[in-house]
Amino acid sequence: MNNELQLYKKIIVKEENYMRTIFYHLVLVGTFIYGSIFHIWYLIFNRGEKRYRYVCRVAKNWGKNLIWGSGSKVNVIYKNGSEEEVRKIRENNEAVILISNHQSNVDIPALLGYLPLDFSFIAKKEMKKWPAIGRWMRSFDCIFLDRKNARQGMKDMKDAISKIKKGHSYVIFPEGSRSKDGKIGEFKKGSFKLATDTNARILPITIVGTYEVQSRKSLKITPNKNIKIIVDKPVELKNMSREEKKDVHNVVNKIIKDNFKKEKNL
Repeated sequence: MNNELQLYKKIIVKEENYMRTIFYHLVLVGTFIYGSIFHIWYLIFNRGEKRYRYVCRVAKNWGKNLIWGSGSKVNVIYKNGSEEEVRKIRENNEAVILISNHQSNVDIPALLGYLPLDFSFIAKKEMKKWPAIGRWMRSFDCIFLDRKNARQGMKDMKDAISKIKKGHSYVIFPEGSRSKDGKIGEFKKGSFKLATDTNARILPITIVGTYEVQSRKSLKITPNKNIKIIVDKPVELKNMSREEKKDVHNVVNKIIKDNFKKEKNL
C-alpha cells in the first residue's frame, strides 16, 4: 500500500512539473508577444533616458510575471545595513555594479522583478542577435561584450563607462556562465574591470534556489521553490590601493560564497 502511495505521489509531482513547464514557457512567449505589440511604439518614438527608465519598468513587471509563472516565490534578504544603502542608491540615482552568482536562467527575472533598482546587464555579444530578446536588451541599454575581438571589446567597455557616468547600473555574472552543478565557481578577474575603471561601488548579490527551479541545459521547471536574493553591503573601491583592486574579485567571491553557504546550510 505504501509503495503504491509513493508511486502515485511521484506521478502527481511529475505531472505537476510537466504542466508547470508548459505554463512557464507560455508566459515567457506570451509576455514577449504582448510587449512587442503594445510597447514597441513607445520604443520607436522615444530615445535616451526616458526610454531606458520605461523599459526598466516593463522589465520589472516581466520578471514578476515569469516568477509567478514558475510557481515559486522570491524573498529578498538584506545584510549588514544594505537595505538602507540600496535606498540611498535609488534616491541618489547612483550607478553601481551588481555582482551576482549565476545559477539559472531564472536568475534574470528574479533580479529584475524583485530588486528595487533600475539596472541593465553586461552580456555576451551573441545575445544581441537573438530574436525578440536582443531587441529588448538593446532598448534596455545592455552592453554586449565581444570577448574574441580585443579592439571591439575596448570600444564596448568605453560605452559601458559612459553609461555608468550617466547613472546606469549593471549586473555582471563573473562566473561567465550558469552553474553546471548548483555550486558557485571562481570569478573572472576581467569581469571587475568596469568597476575598477569607474570606481563604482560593487553590490554583492547572492542567488539561492533558482538552480532547483531550472538547471542548466534543461527546459523543465520545478515549482514550489523558495528563491532567495541576498544583498550585502556595497564594496567601496575609491579608497582601495591598486594592489587591493587587483584582488577585489576574490573579496567579492568570498562574500557571495559565504552567504550562499549560510543559506544552503553547507
